[in-house]
Amino acid sequence: MIIVRFTSGLGNQMFQYSFYRFLKNLYKDTQVKADLTWFYANNDHHGYELQRIFGAARHCAFELEEATKGEIFRVTGLIPNMRQPKSMITGGDKLFDKDSVLDSFRPEETFRRGRYTDKQARSFERFRRYPNRIIREFTQKKREPYIIDQLSGKLCNDDVPFNEVYDKVTHLDISKDWYIIGFWIEEKYIRGRVDEIRRHFRFPEITDEENREIAERITSCNSVSIHVRRGDYLSSVYENMFVALGRDYYEKAVDHIYGRVEDPEFFIFSDDPDFVRTEFSWLENKHIVTGNSGDDSYRDMQLMSLCKHNITANSTFSQWGALLNENEGHITVYPSAYLKGRDNEFKESDGWVRI
Repeated sequence: MIIVRFTSGLGNQMFQYSFYRFLKNLYKDTQVKADLTWFYANNDHHGYELQRIFGAARHCAFELEEATKGEIFRVTGLIPNMRQPKSMITGGDKLFDKDSVLDSFRPEETFRRGRYTDKQARSFERFRRYPNRIIREFTQKKREPYIIDQLSGKLCNDDVPFNEVYDKVTHLDISKDWYIIGFWIEEKYIRGRVDEIRRHFRFPEITDEENREIAERITSCNSVSIHVRRGDYLSSVYENMFVALGRDYYEKAVDHIYGRVEDPEFFIFSDDPDFVRTEFSWLENKHIVTGNSGDDSYRDMQLMSLCKHNITANSTFSQWGALLNENEGHITVYPSAYLKGRDNEFKESDGWVRI
């Protein structure tokens, strides 16, 4: 069995799901399942969103098989969080709220809510650390050879160069159980699979008037999305990790678009619209898109994907807006800056330009 751990915000969840499908295609005779228990006690951004968004859409191939708590314990040797909160929607056999609008899209058995409060889930997360400390003393050396952790930079208890992780995950000894942790945003994991992935990431139909008007405008002109991410990148948690892109990048990206696209119209998406209004005063023919927040934040990604061309931030959110863009001959401009101390990779996909 192979278990893939899911964590973090929507863009990262989508890369983890794509990697999960990558492994299912590669190891067809092996069970590949997902560990979603990180979200039981972590609600970063908007918590676990894949099921709520893509599990609710018509004609969507999205399907995720969750590992049981017993399977997670067997593979990791550690006690997982047992308390899924009511606020979290996953797939499964328990019925979702029959009054929810989601039931009009997909069968109700597609959804399951937990039984516990957020407080109870977080309390169990803290509690399980203590027995797990003891368990690690007896199981760590036995389990570590079969745990791949892309985030820590350690692979199977050995220090392995980052670019060699791909070779390891594509040559697993499937007679063993594996637990795999990472974001898997590298292009090599989706190369040649973008059309397949798009079938798994179909958005629910836009029904509100404001977004429908924006979508109509986007599809009727030479639209170019611009994503400006600030918010958490400026917080004490991430300020020493991520680069907050400045005007220099966006001016160069816009110049590139003007050199290749006739009469472009720019649609700016940001978690800081006040900043955008001030800092993008130099840009003409622009629209600042606001109003999609909270559980509706994914609508910005959906609108980005409808644009004829894309200018992304160093963010998986806007990267997926570009990857899901099905316009023929679309151009995607992406930044060379990514993390502080590590640049973005060079992408080989047609139309992707690194600046």
